[in-house]
Amino acid sequence: MKTYLKIGFIFLLVLTFYFEGNAQFILNGEIRPRLEVRNGYATFATEYDKPAVFFTQRSRLNVDYKNDHFRTYISLQDVRTWGDEDQVVDVPSTALHEGWGELFFNKLLSLKMGRQELAYEDYRLLGNVDWVQQARSHDAAVLKFNKNGWRADAGGAFNNLRENDFKTAYLLNNYRVLLFGYANKTFKEKLTVSLLHITDGFEEVDSLSDTINYRHTFGPILTYKSGKLELNGSFFYQFGNLSDKDIRAFMATFSAQYKVNKLTLRAAVDIVSGTNALNTLNKENNSFSTLYATNHKFYGFMDYFTNLPLHTANGGLIDPYLRLNYKFSEKINAYADYHYFMLENNVADLMNPSVAINKELGSEIDAVLNYNIFPLVNLQAGYSMMFGTSSLETLKKRQKGGHQYWGWTMLTFKPEFFHSEKYKVKQ
Repeated sequence: MKTYLKIGFIFLLVLTFYFEGNAQFILNGEIRPRLEVRNGYATFATEYDKPAVFFTQRSRLNVDYKNDHFRTYISLQDVRTWGDEDQVVDVPSTALHEGWGELFFNKLLSLKMGRQELAYEDYRLLGNVDWVQQARSHDAAVLKFNKNGWRADAGGAFNNLRENDFKTAYLLNNYRVLLFGYANKTFKEKLTVSLLHITDGFEEVDSLSDTINYRHTFGPILTYKSGKLELNGSFFYQFGNLSDKDIRAFMATFSAQYKVNKLTLRAAVDIVSGTNALNTLNKENNSFSTLYATNHKFYGFMDYFTNLPLHTANGGLIDPYLRLNYKFSEKINAYADYHYFMLENNVADLMNPSVAINKELGSEIDAVLNYNIFPLVNLQAGYSMMFGTSSLETLKKRQKGGHQYWGWTMLTFKPEFFHSEKYKVKQ
């Protein structure tokens, strides 16, 4: 053990002298254990169910290197539930969350390739889902342009299960092809306009076919800030064909936020279109898919609607909600959300398919306390309650029994093990 410590010390000492004059090198990590008590999380607990209590943990080691010509980043992570393996058994579990290289052509243009997080705007369509311990990343290439406040990204991915000598079907529940474009500009420090386009293609489950069906999603995002007021809105239209029906769907969002001293008030509404199950003459799919979003952030922390349109049986979703956020000090703040969920379109009753269920799905209350104990240590705790209706029971195919709740506590450490002198890249 002493030998390993000496080697590690010498290695860091060499890095200190080498990288100080040539590049920037950062070695940091994250340890994030979380305790959860679930009794109605994601689906209803019946009268026969008992609450689940467990710990999960994410452990990450990140290596970041940058010089004049390129940057590389590697993030290794281990995600586990406490007690999920025998004490004396070594089960390999470390995974590559990110591993990419970015080539700087000049000060305006770069190319980033490898496994990476794709997170844009407020993560409504492309997000890293950081709440989930394993999070989300993609194997992709992104061409990045930045000049005079203009930002533009163009990226893509092409997936295979393994190296092949000949073409084989891609049977994983994932896209075969991903293409996206993003542009962003802020005008006079108040109005920010963004455009996002995403095309994802899925291979037909037929080894004799080379057909890839494509879905396209496009729309603007507008943000206006003036003093204590902030307005945000977006509209996305979705079209294409992934099955035997053409897609014609939309998502519209609007929010208004206002700060009054230490209190921040936020009111918002999201509308995600659905398909009318009672209209048998409709030959279109009007159910909007939120793609690769961080839906935990928007549609209630109890995650009843993380997969749209699946979790509303193609009925879409209307979610007006309120948030109150109070800042007690520089280290402590707390906020509470209230959601009222409704179907956007008709969902047929399972017992009588010619009749639609009531569109009211219920309401949810989320409360979170956030405490920055030290600059690199954070404590969060939350409690949520779901007040679902019989319509939500129909969607979940479970009958609720008693109080539906979810509580959690999470402690996050983000140590910085090594950081060379700050280095300004001379591109």
